[in-house]
Amino acid sequence: MRRRDLLRAAAVTALAACAPTTTPIPSGDVVGSMSLERKVGQLMSVAFHGTKITSSLEAMIRDRGIGGVILYSENFTDAAGLAKLVADLDQIARDARSLPLFFEIDQEGGPVVRINKGATILPGQMALAATADPERSVRTAATISAAELRALGVNWNFAPVADVNDEPTNPIISNRSFSSDPARVSSLVAAAVQTYAAAGFFCCAKHFPGHGSTTTDSHTGLPKIEADRATLDRVELPPFRAAIAAGVPAIMSAHIVVPALDPTPELPVTLSKTVMTDLIRNTLGFQGIIVTDDLEMGALKNVGEAAAGLRAIQAGADYLLFRFDESAQLEGHRLITEAVRSGSVSTARLDESVRRVVDAKRRFGILDGRRDQSAPDLAANGRTALELARGATTLLRNRGVLPLRGRILAVSPTNADISFFEGQATLGSVMAAKRSDAVSESLPLHPSASEIDRVVRASRAADVVVVGTTNLFAYPEQVDLVRALAKEKPVGVVALRGPYDILSVPDIAAYLCAYDSREPSLTATAEVLLGERKPAGSLPAVVPGIFSIGAGMRDFA
Repeated sequence: MRRRDLLRAAAVTALAACAPTTTPIPSGDVVGSMSLERKVGQLMSVAFHGTKITSSLEAMIRDRGIGGVILYSENFTDAAGLAKLVADLDQIARDARSLPLFFEIDQEGGPVVRINKGATILPGQMALAATADPERSVRTAATISAAELRALGVNWNFAPVADVNDEPTNPIISNRSFSSDPARVSSLVAAAVQTYAAAGFFCCAKHFPGHGSTTTDSHTGLPKIEADRATLDRVELPPFRAAIAAGVPAIMSAHIVVPALDPTPELPVTLSKTVMTDLIRNTLGFQGIIVTDDLEMGALKNVGEAAAGLRAIQAGADYLLFRFDESAQLEGHRLITEAVRSGSVSTARLDESVRRVVDAKRRFGILDGRRDQSAPDLAANGRTALELARGATTLLRNRGVLPLRGRILAVSPTNADISFFEGQATLGSVMAAKRSDAVSESLPLHPSASEIDRVVRASRAADVVVVGTTNLFAYPEQVDLVRALAKEKPVGVVALRGPYDILSVPDIAAYLCAYDSREPSLTATAEVLLGERKPAGSLPAVVPGIFSIGAGMRDFA
């Protein structure tokens, strides 16, 4: 193990060991003894800005007894910082005699991760599905995630993604999904859920009833799925049925409109009783926690975060994700409390959700303060991540470009993944580290005409060019870049998100899918580009009109 890995692991272990154990909660009727304000608080999770615990967050824990805190990368610099933050928040809850907190995080792997230092960066879901044994890869990745998160004090991972990505232009799901095939997604979601369960770790299938067919990002707008009910039953819903059958403890709703499920105009399913209660509870038989997606997202801007929280509870949700707006957190708590007092939300309805939250905390050892203090083997987990990435790298076309020979120009965006970390490696930097004569050029996601001209001029000194691309449907300037470079030199394209970029540059001579832009995937990709290893991955999603599921070359010819 490298010295810095040893130091990080030691720091995490020390913090976990010195963190006081949560005071066990009595096994009696916890809910019956709670005040109305604290019952409402248990149904809320909040976020905060910065690395220091804010007075507002502390007050939400002490005075309102919130159920949890959702953690973002801006809240810590590394794993040790995260462990200390969790311990400090846990101490505040103990001092206030509040129920122990859920500590939630989006550590999906690949394009969406929150911990950049001191934890293993695993390939994302579509990459895992591209390996020779996808189920084994998924179980391996989930085992590592559960163990590492638990060691830091995090007790809920918002994963796996259960969306079927059957829309190539989807701007937000894409490579976060396992596949475009509902059966494949279903089996791998079930494998992930079972693995988290075996580890005793809380997970969540998202985004119900399926976000994979949308063409709008719900962070910025309100998506709509126009599919009929038969299509939903055939495509979108099977992975969630599989998750429920596998015992998933939580399902996250999507802020999308699905007229076939609820014809109310412009009504997101998160606010629909027809979906949240009649479908999820009564038809699908799910009795776990229904958690909303982030209530601050653009899809709910016409409703408002606080009002959306109340309406989600009325629809049947159990747990509400409030984000950074402190006034919305307070107003949401006030609205729900007043709704219970006025009778528009019955006490029985409130208690039903509170009991689900409390029972889940008890079942997963959160109420009695169980804490795994063992340090993960980060070096071994890092090697595993690289092997998974090597098994995923998928070569779909090669017309004499690969392996790269001669003088190489490697061009890539600086922030290819959805969650971006300052100083993150790029395809160009990884190629340059392997080949001292390789030239690296970095560009923004929307390169300007002058930036494209600069790179084209640089290509004239090269023999071959490799370009990392990121969702060419959303960033057409990158299409201009690839086309301009292809006029000058032989060009290979590496898709750094979904496998669909070739639809925008169908005549490209070489095309390889890395599925994400994290260092393990970039290293595995560079090995294939340079001929150090042969490609091993198989395409897990249809690229319409060009490649079918299972496509993938095993050599360069």
